[in-house]
Amino acid sequence: MRAFRHLSLSDALGIGLILCVAVFSLLLLVAPSIIVVMISFDTRAFVSFPPEGFTLRWYAEVFEQGELVDAMLNSLQVGLTVTLLCILLGVPTALACARGRFRGTTALSVFVLVPHMVPGIVLGVAVLFAGALVGVSPSIWLQSVAITVFILAVMVRTVQSRLVRLDPALEEAAANLRATPFQSLRTVTFPLLMPAILAGAVFTFVEGFDNLSVAIFTHGFRDRPLPVELLALVQYTSSPLVAAVSGVQIVLAIAALVAVSLSIGLDNVND
Repeated sequence: MRAFRHLSLSDALGIGLILCVAVFSLLLLVAPSIIVVMISFDTRAFVSFPPEGFTLRWYAEVFEQGELVDAMLNSLQVGLTVTLLCILLGVPTALACARGRFRGTTALSVFVLVPHMVPGIVLGVAVLFAGALVGVSPSIWLQSVAITVFILAVMVRTVQSRLVRLDPALEEAAANLRATPFQSLRTVTFPLLMPAILAGAVFTFVEGFDNLSVAIFTHGFRDRPLPVELLALVQYTSSPLVAAVSGVQIVLAIAALVAVSLSIGLDNVND
């Protein structure tokens, strides 16, 4: 409070305005999720707000319906596959962009960003048509590849931002100690990159699990992921079951962020 006493009226008003905008923006981001979670515990058989009671009936029903459980398992498989592909492709690409000594590193970095800038619907349709041309039908694998192309930039940028902050003298010291480039990469660079790789893996898993815009065009008829199943569920029911499914996805996203925070800390993602 003492610091605010020395501010002019215009500065105090400016800081107050910024705080109000920040609080309002936070409410816009958080309030919808809170409302959905509250509705998921309602005792009534239709969506209404505010809820009249508290029950876990709808969460129990989520895990009793075979279609929803299968959709969760499909999304889990897609999320894990996307995460693995993003690690295998994204980490070497980030190394090439940040440490590469060849012409075109900037072009490579921009090229990786292009699919992420394209709307997911457009990319999903493009992958669907491309798969049809080569005889690949919609499936979990086509969906995983499409989502990987869409969000690979997340892994690349996360790892690359960590790389540019690493002191090159550490790798030079390893080379002076007669370490080969591979030994230097394995013993020096990778351990220092691990926080960024883990953070990128969490973000790509959540996106692969929850993606709808790409998955809706590339999933198979018998392996629908959870977001697509939820979209179909909304079309023929208005029960809090929809909110319960959404609550499960919200809990998964929060758990992923908590895991990153407890393991490496959110402040260390790009340090």
